[in-house]
Amino acid sequence: MDDEIEKAVFALVEEYNGVSLFTFKRYKLTKDTDLNKDFKMAPEDAYELLTRYTELFSIDPQAVFFDKYFPEKKRYGLPLTIGMLIESAKAGQWLY
Repeated sequence: MDDEIEKAVFALVEEYNGVSLFTFKRYKLTKDTDLNKDFKMAPEDAYELLTRYTELFSIDPQAVFFDKYFPEKKRYGLPLTIGMLIESAKAGQWLY
């Protein structure tokens, strides 16, 4: 079951993994990939991804404080990694 959850999280994030304009390749996703700093995800896409994530894994969306990870007035917030998404999905609740 844990492997299925991990695969499902990676599959969800992969939907937002566009081809680089410079290398014409997709970013290599790992558990340590930070959706903000590494992946450089636009806040609008991150919000959509997290909305879909909370629905898919039955996570309380109010427990995920989006502004901690994608603040309006700063370039970067706290790290939001794929590993965090996986661990929270396995726990059935937002852990961070």
